[in-house]
Amino acid sequence: MMDNIAHNSASDRRMPTYYFDIEDDSRLQRDDTGVVCENEEAVRRTAVEALPDIASDGFSDAGGHTIAILVRNEEGHYVFRAAMTLTADWLR
Repeated sequence: MMDNIAHNSASDRRMPTYYFDIEDDSRLQRDDTGVVCENEEAVRRTAVEALPDIASDGFSDAGGHTIAILVRNEEGHYVFRAAMTLTADWLR
């Protein structure tokens, strides 16, 4: 009876969940909820599009500051990183 089920076909596979952790300088805020993404392009797009909103809340105006999104797969391995750096200096 189970032989009639096609395994590993693209239409039968469930879409994976990815976790978007936020790294703000030396602090890491882990994502425990995750986002279901259809493919790697969706993972990249989700991280890149979220970064400006996250950065606008977290950037300070002192020197240089980097905020990154580190994406973990369901196995807990980091698979993608998107980062923004703000550098603010007086030109005197």
